Amino acid sequence: MNSKIKIALIGCGNWGSNIARNLFDLESLACVYDTNNQLIKTISNNFKVPILSLNEIFSDNEINAVVISSPANTHKELAQMALNSNKDVFIEKPFCLSLKDAQLLSELTLKKNKILMVGHLLNYHNAFIKMKELINENKIGIIKNIRANRLALGRIRSSESVIYDLASHDISMVLSITKNLPKKLEILSVHHNSNVGPDAISLKLTFNNRTTALINCDWMCPYKEHKFSIVGTNGSLVFDDTKDWAHKLYFNPSIIKEDNSISYYPTEKIYVNKNEPLKKELKEFINSIQSRKSPLTDHNEAIKVQTVMEMIDKKLGKK
Repeated sequence: MNSKIKIALIGCGNWGSNIARNLFDLESLACVYDTNNQLIKTISNNFKVPILSLNEIFSDNEINAVVISSPANTHKELAQMALNSNKDVFIEKPFCLSLKDAQLLSELTLKKNKILMVGHLLNYHNAFIKMKELINENKIGIIKNIRANRLALGRIRSSESVIYDLASHDISMVLSITKNLPKKLEILSVHHNSNVGPDAISLKLTFNNRTTALINCDWMCPYKEHKFSIVGTNGSLVFDDTKDWAHKLYFNPSIIKEDNSISYYPTEKIYVNKNEPLKKELKEFINSIQSRKSPLTDHNEAIKVQTVMEMIDKKLGKK
């Protein structure tokens, strides 16, 4: 066990079990908690860590931090309890289910001088990191359009819509590139199964520099597609997360001329070092706890993502 950093995991479902594995590998998993008694016993036995109650976790001064991987509607209350107990906090996405709650946690984080990180996972994917490096090197010229498709036939959640479950990833990635909030938002949505919001959504975000972003998210789609692409004046970068590592990222050189004709050139594969984004993300959290420096996806970044999701909800007439 890492004697310096001890982290409690709250919520050990499908994704929580992955977090448990990675925290264990990083020698920082101190204890676990879940309301499912059978599940928590399995996780405890697998990683040889104790099961503690929430009160035991929050009152234990030996525990430096908590990772919250419970249902979205519990995030605000659990994070408040952790911060008020002087713990650093990592919250799986979505951060919160309202901008008001997100702002409350952000203010409490500053008041308590703690680390608050949100699990916007794809910011820690080496293919996306490489994409941003190439953009900074002017590989594709001036950015014109960003496109994100996150489609699959998956679990329909009861406490959050597809906006909070899927689109939060792509909104975070888009804002990471544009570094600004959109000035205009247009939406198409499909409502069939969820009682809390859309099951499928198409967004158009327009930014001050006339850059646009098109985001399509759907958990009813009969095929799987996880693509994120950026179109610029000198070509496009495409990140396809359904491909193996040798084919995840490629560059399509093309030049749009003044007469709107396009010159195409051979596609170029971009080499990317394989990584497990979740492990990289949790390492960032541990490093932030040790250094007291804000992580990439801190509470400020999370507020920006939450602001866009609130804009979507208002446009849909939800809030």
